[in-house]
Amino acid sequence: MTAWERIKERYRGEYERNPVLTLLLTILIVFFLVFVIAAVITGGDSVLGIFFYDRKDTFMDFFNSVMHAQEGPYDNWHVIYPPLIVVFYSIVGRFMIPYVETKPGELLSFALRNTQMGLLTYVFITLMTVFVLYLVVSRLMEERGIRKELVFAFLVFLSFPLVYAFERGNSIILALVFCFAFLLGYRSENKYVRYASYIALGIAAGIKLYPAILWLLILRDRNYKESAICFAIVSAVLLLPFIFTDGTPLTLVHNVFTYTGSPDTYGFANLNQLIFGVFRDLIGVAVGTVQIISYAVIGIFTLLSFIVILFDKEMKFWKVVTLLGCNLVLGLGVGGIYQMLYMLPAVLLFLNAERTLSRENLFYLVSFALVFALVPGIMPFDILPSPIIGSFKAAILILISAALLREGLGRLWRKRAATPADACCDK
Repeated sequence: MTAWERIKERYRGEYERNPVLTLLLTILIVFFLVFVIAAVITGGDSVLGIFFYDRKDTFMDFFNSVMHAQEGPYDNWHVIYPPLIVVFYSIVGRFMIPYVETKPGELLSFALRNTQMGLLTYVFITLMTVFVLYLVVSRLMEERGIRKELVFAFLVFLSFPLVYAFERGNSIILALVFCFAFLLGYRSENKYVRYASYIALGIAAGIKLYPAILWLLILRDRNYKESAICFAIVSAVLLLPFIFTDGTPLTLVHNVFTYTGSPDTYGFANLNQLIFGVFRDLIGVAVGTVQIISYAVIGIFTLLSFIVILFDKEMKFWKVVTLLGCNLVLGLGVGGIYQMLYMLPAVLLFLNAERTLSRENLFYLVSFALVFALVPGIMPFDILPSPIIGSFKAAILILISAALLREGLGRLWRKRAATPADACCDK
């Protein structure tokens, strides 16, 4: 038997054992190979094409946040981050700033990035975060051995959202770690593990604010006492760090709405950007009117999603987490391609739950693969490729959301329609 025949035999065995996982990994690996080949052919241009268009802005989410946290983050810099992560950046800055000498007219953030201490600090924090992410992902995955390593390599470490988050220097990777910690522990019979998971959710909300909606998973279980405890813990972790800043909850809300009120639309990563791109940039509707339309669409999407999450008890758990992830990416907050990392728990739960290749599973499998796959950013006609890639992936998430809402709302409607007839029969 030749080496190629052994490979085919091994692949056939893996496919028969778990066609869903095998096909997902196959798609991701093929995209990765195409990405590497394109990088070689284009001399690296296709790699640069997937990143933020300003080549001088690499890692600057991190270094700008460190700079903003040092003095008047909410009043002077109008930051849109919760106070916990602001305090974290302030502490990090205390270790980095003594090694910086700024030139006249140079921002502190760029000076920080141009020092060895600055870059080493960022790389160290990121590597440690990715390592902890590996640990929590491993706890959630049922696969072990080489399959687990391949899933982490191509679905996490080499996924488009994580690579983009690393290039931006965004804290979403850290927030994702604590989201996983919450999912791992919130149903534990040990109350200390549960409370620790609630603290983890509070920390995730303290980093990115919007992961707080994962609290709905407890409310979905009709465990009102635990949901109240979780709500109190998350609120405390989210709000108490304001003591160490110049901000208040109202200041944060004002900054967030001011920032998202008129987004740039070089492609779209959420519904707000899509609506602005269509109504403001293509049709020419006034900004104020477009914002009202955006609020209405996002509000309806969020409300319908929450109805399904809370009341459709027959929906599979991985689908519930998927719908929550779609809301975190599409419906809430500031749009960013890296926010698609919020879909990672859903994909892993999907792989744990589904092992048969039905038509429905094939739809979700291919959709998840396209969201996370590395895509070469070749630059045709001077078009910025990363927004185009991001828009394509966001469109896939819209399709996933539509499918889940159709399933959940349809089931709830059929139950509601059947109730009067059942009641008459009972009489």
